[in-house]
Amino acid sequence: MQDLAIVTGGGTGLGRAIALELSGRGHPLLLVGRRRQPLEETARMAGGSCEVVSGDVGTEAGRAAVAAAVGQRRVAMLVHNAAVLEPVGPLAGVTLEAWRTAMQVNLEAPLFLTQALLPRLAGGRVLHISSGAARNALAGWGAYCVSKAGLLMLYQMFNAELTDVAVGSVRPGVVDTPMQGLIRAQDESRFPSVERFRRLKQDGQLRSPAEVASFIGWLLFETTPEDFAAHEWDIGNPDHTAAWLQSRRAKSS
Repeated sequence: MQDLAIVTGGGTGLGRAIALELSGRGHPLLLVGRRRQPLEETARMAGGSCEVVSGDVGTEAGRAAVAAAVGQRRVAMLVHNAAVLEPVGPLAGVTLEAWRTAMQVNLEAPLFLTQALLPRLAGGRVLHISSGAARNALAGWGAYCVSKAGLLMLYQMFNAELTDVAVGSVRPGVVDTPMQGLIRAQDESRFPSVERFRRLKQDGQLRSPAEVASFIGWLLFETTPEDFAAHEWDIGNPDHTAAWLQSRRAKSS
């Protein structure tokens, strides 16, 4: 039996595109998300061997459900894609409950799901879906920026401590996903930069999920473990995209 590839947040957007990319490369999938119907739709699109787990990875119960579904099987790849943007608005008004929910999904889930699956991950790869928000403060995105900054450090800490798992991080750029729709729907009083994101959509500047998923597939399958973990990958970095596109050209020639 082939080793599993796990994608959290696999029901829509970039998570769905990553799932289809990995399935196209022949890997059996375990898709995780809060809503079963989108997960099952992704599974139908992927075909082949594809299981779904409906659960919130921000909770202990959700992570336990994933670990139970994995059982004694080896995990070749774990992609931490699930994330929430909200709460949006000034930190001066954020509630403790909303803050904790964001941290649970965006930061605690990647830590404790990886921890739970470590016995199954030996020799495998873990990928964090990062963001420019990890390095740049955007007014109104306090919880998202802080959680993504923590996720970046978590990637670095895992690489400092784990010896038999390669952990990587990737910045996918601005991708045409449901989260972008949520961003564009924000009121300027809560998110002052909203108009910039609306213009990106109007000007056709959003990357397609399929394009980003192809880049991620290359990282997971075609880079060495050392290169995969050496630095944060960025689809907007010309050197990074050049290496990816060179690989694509070589395969098609």
